[in-house]
Amino acid sequence: MRIKFLCILKDQVVEIPVSKIKNGKMIKKELAGETVLKVEMIYETENRKPFKIVNMNFYKITFDKHGIYDVNNTSTSKAFQVKLEYIFSDFSNSDEIKTLPIPIAPSIPTDKEILIFKTYLDKKYPSLLMNSPRAIEDSIYQMNKVHKKELKKFKESHKIT
Repeated sequence: MRIKFLCILKDQVVEIPVSKIKNGKMIKKELAGETVLKVEMIYETENRKPFKIVNMNFYKITFDKHGIYDVNNTSTSKAFQVKLEYIFSDFSNSDEIKTLPIPIAPSIPTDKEILIFKTYLDKKYPSLLMNSPRAIEDSIYQMNKVHKKELKKFKESHKIT
């Protein structure tokens, strides 16, 4: 299994090699000051070539004026903390229910972004789409499903008993 980080900006896809990520900082000078859709694509390889998409995650991120996106910045860290609260919340075995923060909505790519991304994959990694044609749609479905569960947990945690 491997991971690729790709950013969709306007009508292009920019890859960020894992080698360009140091100490939680993604560096891509051409994305300076831009807000992009970041795609984390986890895939299987066959004969050392990308073969099949296992999972994808989408995030809206903003690079600073130097082309650096810092995973450790406060807003990113806060969003991660909120995600962790939902992952580790379990109301089934608890007498005291902790109120949860508002869940972070998933970053769903637009139809245009999906088309740009599929066109890119088709040209650069054709076997990925061929071997997992619904990977993008399935990932979006899963993200929405998780968000609905989080909303339900949020509502439960705020009920007055």
